Amino acid sequence: MHASIWIKNIKFKNYNLELKNNSIVVFVGPNNTGKSKTLQELYSSPFHNGIQKTIIIDEVQLQLDGDESALLRQLEDRRIDNQYYYVNNSSQVQGINDEQLLKAHQNFYTTHSLNYRGSLIPFFFKQLTTPERLNLVNSPNNINFLTSAPFHPIHILKESGEKEAEFSRYFKLAFGQDVIVNHGAGNTIPLHIGERPIATVENDRVSKAYQVKLRALDQLASQGDGMKSFAGVFLGLFVQDHSVNIIDEPEAFLHPPQATLLGQMIANSLGDDKQIFIATHSEHILKGLLDYASDRLLVVRIERDGSINKINTLNNTEIKSIWSDPLLRHSNVLDGLFHKRAVLCESDSDCRFYSALTTAIVEKEGLVSPDILFIQSGGKHRFPVVVKALKKLAVPLTIIGDFDLYHQEAPLKTIYENLEGDWDEVKTDFKIVKQAIDQKRPELETNELKQSIEQIFTSVGGKVMPEDKIKLIQAELKKSSPWSQAKSSGKAYLPAGDAINAFNRVQSKLRGKGIIVLDIGEIEAFDKTVGGHGPKWINEVLEKDLLNDPELEVARNFVKEILLS
Repeated sequence: MHASIWIKNIKFKNYNLELKNNSIVVFVGPNNTGKSKTLQELYSSPFHNGIQKTIIIDEVQLQLDGDESALLRQLEDRRIDNQYYYVNNSSQVQGINDEQLLKAHQNFYTTHSLNYRGSLIPFFFKQLTTPERLNLVNSPNNINFLTSAPFHPIHILKESGEKEAEFSRYFKLAFGQDVIVNHGAGNTIPLHIGERPIATVENDRVSKAYQVKLRALDQLASQGDGMKSFAGVFLGLFVQDHSVNIIDEPEAFLHPPQATLLGQMIANSLGDDKQIFIATHSEHILKGLLDYASDRLLVVRIERDGSINKINTLNNTEIKSIWSDPLLRHSNVLDGLFHKRAVLCESDSDCRFYSALTTAIVEKEGLVSPDILFIQSGGKHRFPVVVKALKKLAVPLTIIGDFDLYHQEAPLKTIYENLEGDWDEVKTDFKIVKQAIDQKRPELETNELKQSIEQIFTSVGGKVMPEDKIKLIQAELKKSSPWSQAKSSGKAYLPAGDAINAFNRVQSKLRGKGIIVLDIGEIEAFDKTVGGHGPKWINEVLEKDLLNDPELEVARNFVKEILLS
């Protein structure tokens, strides 16, 4: 039987988190909500036995598996002359003898006593801070492997060709270079990077010929922080054998593809008998973990409400359903986990406009950054899918759409219900607004539309319809529906009386759920001195003075009221 100590329950101030012995727990949330502090308390709680004051975690409950013989077998590689060695919190090598180890085991295993707990924890708990990850690649002193315990992960790497090969494989995927352990450097054990020299019977790894080639390669310790941090995670998590592994921001210094690969490496190579606890700001780490370990994954979002750290565990099944949707998988929806708020728009142009105005106003007025993620859905028809996903991720959400959301019940009804609204409350007023527009005479009736389009076809002489003529036909088709005018005019297109009153009531209900339908019609109505739609319109508008242009006054007030209030 395998011996291990793992965390079976974390008692937060207002939440209990039940865990399995192979759980991968990812703490996410906006900045300054307590993710790193949670990891610190998680690591220190088993050592201080509940004596120290904590802010987020009340208690960490542990589970010990394995009898005395399993424990001794598990730690056999740490044992030299009846002493079992480990590295303490100060990076110093310490050891305890057989009697102390078994006494600690008996107290913990039979009575779950807190006494002697600290004697066992260092063999099973590992915390990888950023400085430690960077320092792990530094060359340790060589040891006599017959008389000394391999306390450093590079010692273990030197003993295991299999682990060295796995390490080198992942490192090459990330950086295009091998990692090679130097077996013949004398007093130290450096790691080199580059193309691995070929060892032969005549020229093995400690021969002069091999060493000349190897020492011509750069040492990993002299490389940038990205390489060192990536390597440090592998050395800390995979080379050393700890059942509980705690790491803060493993994505530090890494480019997005490398962060994704690191997440995949953790998920794919971490044994089923290990727990890992990660605090991250990276959707790329999370995506890498989802690729290979969605069944083991627990995503815990932490938010701060005043002095209270609110804990919300996301449903694993729902996260997997988001990940299985191709459109969501390749969007930035998951990035919403790391922000205080998400704003969902119909298009990328809309996102750029609102983001630019928000940034300009915040900088001018010296406001605290609102920490907003702008997400585009790819059209209003995709609103329900994205809203449902963000709802599952427990991300506070605002939705901004054009006036033609009133054209059909779908998708507005679905969005409203996804946000826990009762559609029956607004259904009658919604129909009043819709019918008021449906009953209006379009700019072109059927016969007029037919004549207009026939004139366009008559003007075309070639076999292929020119692009400009296609656009003219599309423009004429829009004139056949009153909704084209309604979208460009908004509330002003509604007849006075019941329709306006019904519209105001629906708008109030929608806004209460975070749904903002533009009463000016569409985003282009914020500045009608600029022609075009979509990217053409936004590119010209963003060249203006966003803070002072009089045509953008309504837009500035909208951003202040909806996004910055």
